[in-house]
Amino acid sequence: MGARARGALPGGAVKNVPSAVGAPDTLLYYGGDGDVFEEFAPTLRVLGGDTVYLGADPDLAALYEMAVGGTLLPALVGFFQGAAALQARGLPVASMVRFSTKWFETINSILPAFADEIDRGEYGEPASSVNLFLARAAHDAELGAEANLDVTWHEPFHDLLRRAVEAGHGDHSVSALTEVLKLPEPGRAGK
Repeated sequence: MGARARGALPGGAVKNVPSAVGAPDTLLYYGGDGDVFEEFAPTLRVLGGDTVYLGADPDLAALYEMAVGGTLLPALVGFFQGAAALQARGLPVASMVRFSTKWFETINSILPAFADEIDRGEYGEPASSVNLFLARAAHDAELGAEANLDVTWHEPFHDLLRRAVEAGHGDHSVSALTEVLKLPEPGRAGK
């Protein structure tokens, strides 16, 4: 009696491997009732020190998990492909880690510019165009043949690039792929 009605605990998602739970730099997302989040924030931070409240919608953690997690598997498969290519030449995979790490740092540095282009819907001043990426498709196939690798996992990406060119984005920033990834709203197809 007299107790305030409380919402459920916020929904959450861990952005790390299970063994990282409890580390001070482990990222955890939460969405849902903000008052409940604030009440339990000290406890939640024990699970991961980089604890972020995203907003009142309870599904925000799942949304961000999907949105950010979409980069993981393609990046890992790309690394594994590189590993197989080096091994095909008798080279140790460890010899490419430094270069892969540098490449990830480069990607990290350009994400804010891509996010800005996407948020503005302005793709006309590309650092790297869709056409440039599409031109590499033939090189990917050659590399696969030379190293005796299965590179068919590239085909959906190459198809996406071709669709972007067909949609008029060939000379636009590669971030314009975002527009091609969006499906038409139900009932609006063909309009």
